[in-house]
Order: sequence, then C-alpha cells, then structure tokens
Amino acid sequence: MIETNGKFLIETLDSLGLQDDTRTKAITNAKNIVEKIVASRSEPSAIGLVYGRIQSGKTRAMIISTAMAFDNKFRVAVVMTSNINDLVTQTHSDFTKDLKGVRVFTKDDELNNEVEDATLDMSLPAGRLLLIASKGAKSLKNITDFLKDIGAQTYPMVIFDDEGDQASLDTNTYKRSSTGDLTLQPSSINKLINKLRKDFPASVYVSVTGTPQAVLLQSGSSINRPSFIDMLPHGEGYVGGDYFFNSELPTDNSNHLISCIPADDKTELLNQKRPMPIGLKSSILFFLLSASAAVRKFGFPDKGYQFLCHPSLKNNEQGQARERISKFLTDVKKILIGQPDTLGIDEEIQKQYAELRKQLGSETPSLQDLKTIIQDGLFRRKILVINAQNAKRRGIEYGPGFNFLIGGNTLGRGIAIPNLLVTYYVRSARTSQIDTMHQHARMFGYRMATLKYTRLFITENLYYRFRDIHNSDKNLRDFILKYKDAGSFPVEFSDGLRATRTSVLSVNTTETVWAGMQIYPNYMRLPQTSMSYRTIMGIVSKELNANNESEMIASGKVGTVISVDKAIEIVSNIKTKSQNSWHDKTIKDVLNKLDQKLNTGVRLKFRKAVRKIEEGGFLAQGTISGTEQDTGRADSMPTLWIMSVTGASDSKVGANKIFVFPTIIVPNCLENVFVFSKK
Repeated sequence: MIETNGKFLIETLDSLGLQDDTRTKAITNAKNIVEKIVASRSEPSAIGLVYGRIQSGKTRAMIISTAMAFDNKFRVAVVMTSNINDLVTQTHSDFTKDLKGVRVFTKDDELNNEVEDATLDMSLPAGRLLLIASKGAKSLKNITDFLKDIGAQTYPMVIFDDEGDQASLDTNTYKRSSTGDLTLQPSSINKLINKLRKDFPASVYVSVTGTPQAVLLQSGSSINRPSFIDMLPHGEGYVGGDYFFNSELPTDNSNHLISCIPADDKTELLNQKRPMPIGLKSSILFFLLSASAAVRKFGFPDKGYQFLCHPSLKNNEQGQARERISKFLTDVKKILIGQPDTLGIDEEIQKQYAELRKQLGSETPSLQDLKTIIQDGLFRRKILVINAQNAKRRGIEYGPGFNFLIGGNTLGRGIAIPNLLVTYYVRSARTSQIDTMHQHARMFGYRMATLKYTRLFITENLYYRFRDIHNSDKNLRDFILKYKDAGSFPVEFSDGLRATRTSVLSVNTTETVWAGMQIYPNYMRLPQTSMSYRTIMGIVSKELNANNESEMIASGKVGTVISVDKAIEIVSNIKTKSQNSWHDKTIKDVLNKLDQKLNTGVRLKFRKAVRKIEEGGFLAQGTISGTEQDTGRADSMPTLWIMSVTGASDSKVGANKIFVFPTIIVPNCLENVFVFSKK
C-alpha cells in the first residue's frame, strides 16, 4: 500500500502551492509512478519510462514523486540532467525550492568534504538525500563515489534520468551490431550510468522524457529497454501541438498562432549583403507589438518577455543572426524617435499591428500607445546567444524588458523559457530526427494566459514537419494507452524524418514497415505440430464459411474481411524462427499499428502452395507475387494470406510435410512509415 499522506509529500505540495483539484491530480500522478517504482524494487534490472509532453510539468512530477518515494522508505534520490549548465541550474533550483527537509547536493558541491556529515544525516531514520547530477563523466563518477563513501549501497534509491533519451543510451549500439564486434564497450556516459545502477542494487532507474522514441526502440535484451511505462497527463492550461500543428496550414491565415514565412528566409538571414529577410523582420515587429500589448495587460514580469530565434545548429550562424537582429532593433529605435524611415519599417509595423488585432480584437491597445511602450522597452532590450560557447554560464540572465534569445540545441531539450511570445524557426536539415526536432517546440507549455499574444513564424516545409511529428507523437501515445502490454511500440514517421539517431539502435533488432511491403517469416519452425495446423485451419475455414478444402480454396481466393483481433488470433498460433520483419512476439503489434492507422479490418485469404525449404527451415523468398501482390497493395486494408504449404520433395527440411505459412501485404494507402523493435 502506497503512503500518499506522508510528511515529505505534504510539505512539498504546500511549497508548490497546490490546492484542491490540482493537488489531487498531482497526488494521483505521483502515486501511479511510485507504485510502479515500489513494485520494481525486487527486479535489479528494472527500468521505468515516464512519458510526458514537451514542457508539461515533468520536473514537477519528478519532485512530487521523489517526495512520495521518500515517504515510502526510499532513502536516496538521484536526478540526472543534460550536461548543460542552464538545465542543471534550473533543475537544482526547482528541487531545492520545493522539496523540503532533504539534504541536497549538486555537481558544484565538493562532495568529498561532505562524506562525514552526510553519513551522520543518513544514520537517522528521517535522513533523506537528493543528488542533482549532470550527465557528464566527472559528475557521474563523483556521485557514484560519494554514495559508496556514505554506505548507500543498501539504501532504497530512485534514479530519475531527466531527458533519459539524451546522452544516456549507448551510442556504440549500432556499430557493435553492424560489425559484430562484441568487445566494443558501451559509450562512456551509458557505461557510467549502468555502473551506478549496478553498484546500488536497491535502486530503480526511471527515464523521464517527452520524446521516448530512442528508449522504446531499444532491443528486448537491452538493459535500457523499459519494463514499465507511465503516461504522464498534462494539466489544465497546457498549450501543445494541438494548438499549433493540428491541421493543414490554412491559406487564409485563419490559424493566428502561425505566420508562414518565405522558404528562403534562412538563406537571406545568413547573407549579410542581403536586406533583412521579411520573415525575421515581421517576427521581430510582431513581437515588439505583442509584448507591448502584454505589458499593457499584465505589466513587465521579472524576466521580461522572450523572442526565440532558432536559425541554425552552428554557433557562427547564430552569431550572424545576432548581428542582424541587433542592427534591425537599432533601425526600429531610430524611426520611433523620429528619424527618417528609409527602410519602410513603419509600413511593416502597421501590417503586424493588423495581425495583432486579429488575435486581440477590441482588446488591442492603440498603435501609438504600443509604440511608446516599444520605445521604452528597447532601452532595456537584451540579446542573448545561448550555445556551447557560453557553457560556463549558470542560467539564462533574462532582462526585465524585451529579450531576444538565439540558439540551437542548448535552447531545445529541457530548457523552460518563461513568457515566450514569439518563435522564429528556420533551422532545417535534409532529414530531421523526430525526438530532436520535437524538443525544439519551446512554445509549448502552460501558456494559456498569454496564448493570444503568441505566434510562431515558420516556413511551410518546416510547419509540415512539425505537424507530422505532432501526429507521430499523438499516434504513439494512443497506441501505448490502448496496447499497454504490447511487445513493442511502433514509431511512425514521414518523408524527411527519422525516428531517432541510429547510433543507439541495433541494426539486428529494429524493423521498418512501409506501404506495399510484404511481411513473412524467413525461417519456419518445422515440423509444425498437427494441433497447431488443425487449429489454424479450423479458424480460417470458419471465417471463410467453408466446409471443406475445395470450398476454402474457392472462398480464399476472394477472401473475407475479419477483425484485427481475429487476425492476431490466427498468427499467434503460428510458431516461427523468423529473423526478418516477421517476429512472433511483435507481429501482433504490427497488425495493431496498421489497424490504428487504417481502421479497416484485415482481408483474410487462403490458398495452397509447394515450397522448397532449405536447411534450418529457411525460405529464400516469399510466396506471394504478381497479381496477388498487386491486388493486396491496391486494397484499402492489410491482406493476411494463410497458405497450406507442402515442402517440395527436394527440400532439406520438411520434404512432403504440410505446414501453415503466413504473409501480410501492407496496402499502398498506408501514408507513413513506422519502425519497431522486433526483439
């Protein structure tokens, strides 16, 4: 029984200021997580996954879950963050502010000087210890040594890996599997995390992320594959992909959260000889107007209002963006103080004012009023380039007025940007990773109060990439919720996208399904039991409404539509040794994913065949081709062929023996590709 009214939890909830329904929901969410953690303590290799949304409150859920874990006899909590100082500082601040009565250390503390004092604290029944560690080699080694020094090997411990799909996984997985070099050691951070888990056997490791594609695609034998998943719901007031990317890009600009900018904006931005690109110019002016309207409504918050520019991954190109933005803000200031407008800036201000009126309506302050606020705000503006070159910085030093943030990955994963109103996104790649690009959606979060003042400036191509990512994420969530006990969770992606970085995936244990594909086992388990054969034939003949083999062949040529559950019942009775896209443990997940996407059922067909079976039950190729294959591909639903196959007389295995052989044909109407872990 989980304690949900303990001292640590109550004090933490009070510190967070949670009341009534919000408090009840927070307790329920933490209880769901902690119940799974407690149940996993007896499994040394247990690993959990908490799957939240981008900027939906995962850190707060970790804080509350840690407090509840402390009330349920856990003595130590380790929270690992990305090896970015801004994120370490942010996480440390959040935990120390709201988790009361707990000794907290971070990577900046001299842990070797704290051993005696921490050991004394932990000798007391109420002693609890929290460590905030960045995912860097030095930090991970220090906390492992420190925990050993204080004798924490037997303490019940929870390890929360914030953004657990980033840095934590073994980046040598692909190389090891593709070369067959089993002596290749895990990558350094993965090795240190695994050592931490191994050295403290009473620990439970929980990966926390809004982009779990890399984690879910780990092989069944990987110690990084989750044994339990908790879907963390978002709270009221959350603004996510449903607001920004839930439709076709409207040609009439009816989605006032989106402004479509020219495709060449990035090229223009990075060419100092070219005029200021229209998209960047429009986005900055809209921000100045929108932020000024927000000032009139709410006043200036402590950390001001933010404009986020995502131009490129490269530091030098971020620097170029800074120069262009700085110069343009000076030009805007000039015309506001009465200097001649030779660049047509005032005309563009009026255009963006009309755009703001679409969002604020009668609440829109006068243009002259907003210009006065802008003029004052520009005296306090700050331009901040946030990237690896500023690695020694501790937190983002927001100004109290208008802040212009420019960056790449450092302004992506995990960083919460308060009062973000306008995002200008032109960062592009030939093929984008779903998890990396989705993390760039910093406009998501609890932003309902300022939603009317918010806008995303983006090219049409990038908008549709984000929309495809949003749909992929939505479909993955729906699949997990519906098929909680699935052997694998297929990740969907479209042209120009891939699920995640390939380095952390095994070449031998992931498989991709695409439109028109034929899925069949390449190794059969022979001889097939007569009971299995009779069971399958019985189900097939009943579904085809056939009384004998002749009727089965006649009906099977035309086929009949069956439910996906019935199709799964049939294939579950077929035992193979397949090493290709057909895998006994996960073929049901493939069928379920196809049903989720197409929702049309499965067309069952039947016929007889003669095949030569090689050593080990190997079949060199499938049995369906020509018209049968073309018909299946042109169908509106998957086709499940069940064939009664007789081994050819020259077969090395199964000569003249009869067995069931299955094949699934994926129809061409499947829009996107999906990948899954087959082992």
